[in-house]
Amino acid sequence: GSILVALLPLLIEQQMVEAEGLASNHLEGACCGSSNLNANSTDHTAVEFFAGMGGMRAAAAESGMPLRIVAAFEISELCQRAYVHNFGGSTTCAGSGRNGSCNEWRLGTIESLRLEELDAIGADCWLMSPPCQPFTRSGNKQDHKDSRTAGFLHLIDCLPRLQRPPKRLLLENVVGFDRSESRRLLLEALAGMGWEAAEFLLDPEDFGLPNRRPRYYGLFRAAAAAAAAAGAIEVLTLVEENRPSFWRKVVDVFQDVELPCLHGCHAEQPPVPLGELLQLPEALSEEEAELGCGLEVPQEILSERMSKEGRLDIHLRSDRTSACLTKGNGQLPRGFSPLVVVNEEELVESPLEQRAKASAQGSGPGAATDHVWRPGVRLRYLSPNEQLRLLGYPATYSFPASLTFRNRCSMLGNSLNVRIVARLLQLLLLPAQESGAAEGALVYGGVAVEVRTHEARMVDEPNE
Repeated sequence: GSILVALLPLLIEQQMVEAEGLASNHLEGACCGSSNLNANSTDHTAVEFFAGMGGMRAAAAESGMPLRIVAAFEISELCQRAYVHNFGGSTTCAGSGRNGSCNEWRLGTIESLRLEELDAIGADCWLMSPPCQPFTRSGNKQDHKDSRTAGFLHLIDCLPRLQRPPKRLLLENVVGFDRSESRRLLLEALAGMGWEAAEFLLDPEDFGLPNRRPRYYGLFRAAAAAAAAAGAIEVLTLVEENRPSFWRKVVDVFQDVELPCLHGCHAEQPPVPLGELLQLPEALSEEEAELGCGLEVPQEILSERMSKEGRLDIHLRSDRTSACLTKGNGQLPRGFSPLVVVNEEELVESPLEQRAKASAQGSGPGAATDHVWRPGVRLRYLSPNEQLRLLGYPATYSFPASLTFRNRCSMLGNSLNVRIVARLLQLLLLPAQESGAAEGALVYGGVAVEVRTHEARMVDEPNE
């Protein structure tokens, strides 16, 4: 059964950092010091591993926490273009210069990093979203044997041997990672270092966004960081000792490694309608012109997909959910793509047929049934800007013109939800005396967190 944990009232008002006033096309740095959340906090430094298009950095800016990115590692040159386009620097920067904002970008494999290099960086926070393919339900499930986990396993191996190890770590991955050998290896290393853990299974729908994308999130902190946050652990009052907490000693989590207990959210309000995040016709036309392609899916491709799969992920503007974004988005008849009706006025006299959903994926408010396509009904892909909104990116994030529609969709499908990570960073970095506020703020518009085992959420796992 489920255990409902009532959280402390929200003590501080959320003051998410707005991008207005920043340099054009740049989300300047990731050190955002204007929020009340960090008025008395010490600046933190962070390194992004598997940086991708910069989701962790965008979340750091949105969190309002004093967090400065000092290094970002990635192997994709396409991701490098998007990252540098938004955060400054040059794609030719080697990362060794003292001047310029490209100092932190490192194009190269993580498994080649030496202990001395990691110690030289000396960041007190590690942020990472390792490749998810070894853990997805539709993949080969090779887990730690998959070559794509090499960088992550290398970091695990380095952690206990560093002279200047990080004090905090945030990890995002797909549902399935929580049952992996890779997670077990991470817990084993951190248990030996005396760390604490708080693990979550969170979905954008619980944070006000109409998108179904459940993900595993792991927060980890060193004992020294926990003690510093508490101020003086040995003098905790009885009330503080009994206060509901997300944190457990990793050594205890490791004992229950086969049955992870993940924290999940239930928001008090449903997500906003999908239509609120869709482009207006004029803006959509401008985006299509910039992309150099239309977003409408040809009728023959829709017919081919229906003949093979029997369904399409169709959404109306009134829907309060949408199908999971994956790296195969935008490539029908291959893969899965959330689609929207081009002109819903054409359906007024003859609405789409409804039928029970083929799977639990996407279930939720306004999504108890599938919309059934019929020939002649025009459908289109979500535009990259619309996908950015679903993932909680700030309005100022943009793609360089050199990236194609499929380039952008692939990067977005591999990215993370910025809104969720921003709130988790608050929980990871806020002092303990303010953590009740952070926990209250974790749910977007709600004040309750449900603690449940992973088995209770099995039906939510998307077929990726």
